[in-house]
Amino acid sequence: MKRYNLSEIMRTAHRTYKYVGKKQGKTFGDVLKSTWRLAKLDVARQEADAKRKAEEEKRLESLKNSRPAEVVRYNFSGEIYNPSSRGYMGAHYVGD
Repeated sequence: MKRYNLSEIMRTAHRTYKYVGKKQGKTFGDVLKSTWRLAKLDVARQEADAKRKAEEEKRLESLKNSRPAEVVRYNFSGEIYNPSSRGYMGAHYVGD
């Protein structure tokens, strides 16, 4: 499987050299190197996007298959601590 479209890279390099490179005093080799750099960055960006998309789909799939979170119910009917909760010097405050 080809990762790079060589024809497109050469076409872009020729076009860039013709319209921009000559005016800036660059050689065709310099323009070709920069075109290859851009092509490699583009492929890396596409691979990173595909990886990110796959991870997102995997995460959504795991969320879809998971159970809903349990509801935590608190008892506010009286004591916060049980009678045997003791702190320093026997105080009922234990530092929370």
